[in-house]
Amino acid sequence: MFMYLLFSVEQLCKLKSDLRGSNLASYAEGTRKNLKVQWQAFVMFCIYFGFTFLPASTSTVQLYAQFLSRSFKSVSSIRNYLSGVRTVHLLLGFDLEKLNAFLINFSLRGMMRLKGHTVKKAESVTPALLCNIFHFLEFSDSDNLAFWCLFLFAFFLVARKSNLVPTVKKDIFSHHCLWKSDVEDCGDHLIVDMRWSKTNQFGERVIRTPLPCLPGSVLCPVSAYRNFIKFHKGSCDDVLFLLSSKRPVTYYLFQKKFRFVLDGLGYDSENFSTHSFRRGFATFAFRNNICADEIQILGDWRSDAYKEYISLSVEDKLKIFHSLSDKLVFS
Repeated sequence: MFMYLLFSVEQLCKLKSDLRGSNLASYAEGTRKNLKVQWQAFVMFCIYFGFTFLPASTSTVQLYAQFLSRSFKSVSSIRNYLSGVRTVHLLLGFDLEKLNAFLINFSLRGMMRLKGHTVKKAESVTPALLCNIFHFLEFSDSDNLAFWCLFLFAFFLVARKSNLVPTVKKDIFSHHCLWKSDVEDCGDHLIVDMRWSKTNQFGERVIRTPLPCLPGSVLCPVSAYRNFIKFHKGSCDDVLFLLSSKRPVTYYLFQKKFRFVLDGLGYDSENFSTHSFRRGFATFAFRNNICADEIQILGDWRSDAYKEYISLSVEDKLKIFHSLSDKLVFS
């Protein structure tokens, strides 16, 4: 009987340990870090002013939002911090029914009206800009072959940076970036498998995207890939984008190189980010009459958020009006 009880206690401890692991894995690492920062900021605010933070009252949350508005330009950032406070309350088992959501949103609405903040969007990468980048890069440096291939993959795959390169070392082992085994050379095209993304955090599906040959074009992703792997041979167990030093191209290096090239070309690099590739292809496809549903599928958007990435120039808008002009002539 004693051995049976001892065995049961050990199994129960193991079960509880497994549950803690499951709970910890529920949120991505970045989300957990954000929650920690958001909760610490709220607790420090409450301690400074002598407010109770568990459970928080409606007035405390409203005052905290007003406090955040002194630093944050965007009300959406304030909402994110309030969402973190709400999430921690729920995780700790506190009832939020006493919080008056109407009054909190009422205050946020007023802050939005007073601040009048316009969100700054990254400019789009265009095929013409990519051509300029190609002619700027010195390919005698084999590392530039890696970056050029990465730039084209980012554009034609309509990929998020997390689909392509690791942000931290842990991303490599979690397969949160492209590996050499994820690219298949099929002769006249490549097949690229993306196994993880913002909308596929649990690896429930593999997104397979073909990249075609573009004969005679410096923007051919197949040629860029073949030139790259010719100098950067490695095993299938390596991440795809490796430098000659065997160092992986991280998000930091991706962004740094992209902005260095833009500065060299005379652009204001602060107006661009790695997201500019994703935005750029979506805009390019839309301007060339690719239907919205196909753009959404290519970019792996779950919602209509992709519309935020499509930008129309004044010239594009004029074309719309000119196409309707013959229908607006009345005598």
